[in-house]
Amino acid sequence: MGRWDEQRQPRKNKNLPKLIKKIIYLGFIIVAVVVLAVFIPRAGLNIELIHRTGDIETISTKISNNNFYPLQNVTIQFDNGRIQGIGNLGPFASVMISPETQNINFEKIIVKANNGQIESIKNR
Repeated sequence: MGRWDEQRQPRKNKNLPKLIKKIIYLGFIIVAVVVLAVFIPRAGLNIELIHRTGDIETISTKISNNNFYPLQNVTIQFDNGRIQGIGNLGPFASVMISPETQNINFEKIIVKANNGQIESIKNR
C-alpha cells in the first residue's frame, strides 16, 4: 500500500467530455465564419444581365434579393423608359425581367425598392 513497486491503476481521462465540447464549439464557430464570409459580400439588391445569342437573340435581367428581409415595392426602369413594377421580393428571391421592345438597346438599368430607399444601378 503506497509502495513504489505496486502496479499503478490506469487513470480515466476526465477531461475527454470537455475536449469534445470544445471541438464542437470550434466547429460551430468555423461554420458561422464561413457562412458569414459567403453571405455578407453578396447581400443586397443585385442585378444580373443575361444576354443570349443564337437564332433568337434575347436579353433578360435577373434581379435578386440576397437579404434576410423582404423588399417591398420593387420597380425596374430601362434607361428612361416606362417604370415596371415587380411587387415584393422575399428573402433570397429572384425574378427575371425582359425589357420592352422599344428599350431593347438600353444602356442603364435602375432598380428601386422600399419606396426608393434602396436603389441599384447597372450600366451595360
